[in-house]
Amino acid sequence: MLLTAIVITQILDPLRILLVGIAYFLSRLVKRQGMGWLGLLAAIVVIAAGFPFAIIGQSGDIAWTTAAIGLISNALIVAALAGLLRLQRRLFQLFV
Repeated sequence: MLLTAIVITQILDPLRILLVGIAYFLSRLVKRQGMGWLGLLAAIVVIAAGFPFAIIGQSGDIAWTTAAIGLISNALIVAALAGLLRLQRRLFQLFV
């Protein structure tokens, strides 16, 4: 139950959503093929690893556990953003 609570807390964190959203939309602006996904992956890892240490101020095993779970949370946020963007495009094509 503890891991589920950590994932839900991280997914609903507005600062994490903002940082991952900025990384996602910046990755869409990259012109070189494949480099956008590489940059997004790096941003997901940096946000997941840096968040517990720098923002929350945790240390030790709990920080590493939170960082590992943060990878899952960030990936879920990116998947939700990508899905919403795809849905918006389809609806826009449908009505225009």
